[in-house]
Amino acid sequence: MLRIAAVCLIMTGLAACGPVAEPAVAVEPASPAPGVPVTVSAADAAWQAEVDRFLGVNIQPSEPVDAVVWRSVRCAFLTGEVGADNSAQDQAIKARMNELRCGSELTGEIRELRETLAGDPTAVARLDLLLARG
Repeated sequence: MLRIAAVCLIMTGLAACGPVAEPAVAVEPASPAPGVPVTVSAADAAWQAEVDRFLGVNIQPSEPVDAVVWRSVRCAFLTGEVGADNSAQDQAIKARMNELRCGSELTGEIRELRETLAGDPTAVARLDLLLARG
C-alpha cells in the first residue's frame, strides 16, 4: 500500500509540473540536391501561372490573348496525354488537338496576334512567352 501511495504522490507531482521548455534546435537549411536547380526562371513561373489559370477553364475565353493562351495550355496538356499505341483514346486526343489547331497553326496565329497587338507591352510579353515555349 505504501508503494501505491508513493506512485500516486509522484504522478500527482509530475502532473502539476508544467512541461519543460526545451531549447530550440538550430536547423541548418537543407542544401539542394546536386543537379537540381534552386530557382525557377521567370518564364517558367509565368507559364505555370498561365497553366494554373487556364487548365481548369473548359470554355475558350473571348479575349484574343486569353484565347490563344488557353489553347496553348490545352495543347501542351494534350500533348502529354498522347500515347504511342494509336488507341481509341489517342485518336480522340488527336482529334481534339486538331480542333484546337495545335502546332504550327497555333504558332502562326500567335505571331499574327503579336503583330496586331504590338503596341500593348503586356499582350506582347504574354505572346512572347508562348512563342518561346514553341
